[in-house]
Amino acid sequence: MYICICNAVTERQVHAAVDAGATTLSDLQFELGVASCCGCCAETAQEYLPGGRCSSVCSMQSVSVELTAPAAVVDTHPAANSFPIALVAAA
Repeated sequence: MYICICNAVTERQVHAAVDAGATTLSDLQFELGVASCCGCCAETAQEYLPGGRCSSVCSMQSVSVELTAPAAVVDTHPAANSFPIALVAAA
């Protein structure tokens, strides 16, 4: 689908620019020329930026989780996870 008719910019191109790091309408204008002619596509293009309703980029949030060291694992059956392997010599 075309986002910007004036500059023939597609939805795929806008997604690629956002995936490459574009975060503002100014970034899209510089990279693709979106909303640099008539401006009718500015609102639509902004929806593809991070946080927009068409964005494929999730917003990042810092999450703190306290971790505890696991208890020591003791293998009570050392042979339970092993089996003999026959070796065959090729001629």
